[in-house]
Amino acid sequence: MADEASRTAFFEIQGRMIETTAKLKQVMSQIQAKEVEKKRAYLTLEELRPLPDDTNTYKSIGRT
Repeated sequence: MADEASRTAFFEIQGRMIETTAKLKQVMSQIQAKEVEKKRAYLTLEELRPLPDDTNTYKSIGRT
């Protein structure tokens, strides 16, 4: 009986571990995507920095 309880507890913990690992992978993927977005924004800022303040610039909308 104790063996069955241990087995049930093990499978429950194993299921939670699999779920937690999947969530961790998802969060790590989101972090990586945000790092790429951050780098792109920084590079864009570096390109715009030397322009005079009165220069007209446009933000792209969608695929053009």
